[in-house]
Amino acid sequence: MRIALDLTSTPKSKTGIGRYMLGLIKGLQQVDQENEYYLFAQDDDLDGFGVYASNFHMVPCKSRILRKQWVRILWEQFVFPWRLKKIKADVLHCPNYTMPYSLRIVSPKTAVVSAFHDMAYFSFPELYVGWKREMFKWYIKRSARSTDKIITISKNSREDIPKFCKPKNTNITVTYMGVADEFYTGMPATDEILKKYGIDREYIYYVGTLEPRKNVAGLIKGYRLLSDPIRSKYKLVITGKKGWFYDELFSTVNSDPELREQVIFTGFVDDQDMIPLMKRASAAAYVSLYEGFGIPVAEAMAAGVPVVTSNRSSMKEIAEGYGSLCDPEMPESIRDNLEEALKLNRQAKEGGDVALNKLKAAQDHARIFSWKTCAAETVKAFGEAYGRRRA
Repeated sequence: MRIALDLTSTPKSKTGIGRYMLGLIKGLQQVDQENEYYLFAQDDDLDGFGVYASNFHMVPCKSRILRKQWVRILWEQFVFPWRLKKIKADVLHCPNYTMPYSLRIVSPKTAVVSAFHDMAYFSFPELYVGWKREMFKWYIKRSARSTDKIITISKNSREDIPKFCKPKNTNITVTYMGVADEFYTGMPATDEILKKYGIDREYIYYVGTLEPRKNVAGLIKGYRLLSDPIRSKYKLVITGKKGWFYDELFSTVNSDPELREQVIFTGFVDDQDMIPLMKRASAAAYVSLYEGFGIPVAEAMAAGVPVVTSNRSSMKEIAEGYGSLCDPEMPESIRDNLEEALKLNRQAKEGGDVALNKLKAAQDHARIFSWKTCAAETVKAFGEAYGRRRA
């Protein structure tokens, strides 16, 4: 098969779907030497996807125009189908809900596999900018009726999808996201890395985009409820690029003299520093309101760090029995679970067998989240979509 991957909506600072595509491409190169892959990416980021296999081909697209969102949308709908026809694509993988709908006219034999990561635009509409919410809700409903195959990243999302749209193919495949090997094998951050980000003591670590669904405000409230001695010992380090509706986070911290000294916003941090920072953390916290997967939860477990996450959606699916589950809408619950995670960390540092065994069990559990497995299941989905389109 000749398989096209649409990477044109991926920003250079890769989070969320960008990390999904990075991991998937790595896994595909490990498991598939037979099919030919054509990666449509913006020409200012051709080296950003780790492509090395001879059956993977980068197809440059002009970033000068495609970095403008509305231009990229028009390009996707009216130019992209002709480029797919030119390379005689058998399958197109669309990672971000949408697809080029005119493809059905321009290249009707090209099968489409769409990744629907979650249904947050429907479940929590109040947390999104109005135009973006309505646009993606339309995309999801339209794509569900047009795509040959839907893949998603958790069983929870697989259950949610039919509640909000009507998939043409109801056989939805779960392809869990994976964890990079470096979370297992890498070294903790050096003092030099900590100094680079202004970290001068032990810390609780959050990684994720600053947007309302991630509930960073709730995490800060839970952290603020920790006793003064605990907060004086552990800072809260928040890593992630700005999304939307984030101003309240900064104003909350800046208006509180103690939080100003105890909460650090690092901005976006690439994996070269982020992974060591995760591995040196005393605890990781990811108390989102809703997730399709919640990869920082699995990454924290792989790094051997106690993790606090939410008792809902995919986060419970991933971490139940291996992490501390809290009610993300109750700051007191977040506080109590942060205390539990920090206690587990102290016991592990003191050599406590129970604590060490618990962290080792979580680390072993994280190994089921493999990019090779994700890629192998995705290749099967490509084959199914191809067969359906050609039938």
